[in-house]
Amino acid sequence: MKKFLAGALALVFSAYVPGGMATAADDNYPSRQITLIAGFPAGSGADVYARFFAKKLEEQLKQTVIVDNKPGGLGSLSVVALKNAKPDGYTMLIGSADQFTAAPYVFNAPPYDPLKDFDYVAPVFSQAFMMLVNAKSPYQKISDLTKAMKEKGAKGSYATSNFPSVILAEMYKANTGVPDTLQVRYKTSADSLNDFASGAIDYMVGDPVFGLARSRDGTLRVLAVSTAKRISSVPDIPTFAEEGVPNVDVRIWWVLAAPKGTPKAILDKMHKVMTQVTTSEEARKFVGTNGGEPMTLDSPKATLDYATMDTKRWEEWAKIGKIEKQ
Repeated sequence: MKKFLAGALALVFSAYVPGGMATAADDNYPSRQITLIAGFPAGSGADVYARFFAKKLEEQLKQTVIVDNKPGGLGSLSVVALKNAKPDGYTMLIGSADQFTAAPYVFNAPPYDPLKDFDYVAPVFSQAFMMLVNAKSPYQKISDLTKAMKEKGAKGSYATSNFPSVILAEMYKANTGVPDTLQVRYKTSADSLNDFASGAIDYMVGDPVFGLARSRDGTLRVLAVSTAKRISSVPDIPTFAEEGVPNVDVRIWWVLAAPKGTPKAILDKMHKVMTQVTTSEEARKFVGTNGGEPMTLDSPKATLDYATMDTKRWEEWAKIGKIEKQ
């Protein structure tokens, strides 16, 4: 009888301690505005994605969801801001997962541990990269470009604007025997357009948001996508393998992440809501128009497992891309 009373009293008491109140708060989540940190400039192609998904989350959650742009440091400034945020579910980050998973191979002294300092909520979508040339160039296929680059040798040049594009460019050269042509780094893909127009740049590896937009307006031509299979939303664009360049499968993925220690109930709810958003017909159409494909995983734990795999993959990619730590 004494044991029963003690247990009953413990249950009653637990309802009044902070842990009990936290559970009640979790049940009412979200009760106020949510901030999504984004590691890219307002108005950029990536920002368009972030604001689209913020709006869709807002509709599902019936609460205001804003985007807080924190560009700089190859995305690290935004991730540090997330790391330092209160783990209450009201500050999260949406963006490319390589801001997290590439950090150990990009920075000499990474300001965060991608697997220990964060809780991964859910994937958002995956995205290939594209080989691009001036629409007025004579290059109709990868083989045309490869032949020309072998003839040009060191006089050839190409543009990159981020680490995935550097990696894909190195894979292309390694698998075709193209010599070390001049790499020109730009802050954004759009910054390369003047050099493309003047003929100073022979080719570029870019993201599909930029590549498809410039292809549709007649500025650039897309020669291939970096995935093992064609992208369902743009099935007319061949893969590198189909163009005679083997061993190329490079894609990035976007993720919704939270500060470490965010309550499990909140992570589970946001995973469920994010999955509902990403699998909606509107999201499929939006992502597909920009060359991406919806991506889902079963749980926050499965998302962490995928991030763990991605971190190992970046170790290999960093070697292929000859990336020097900063």
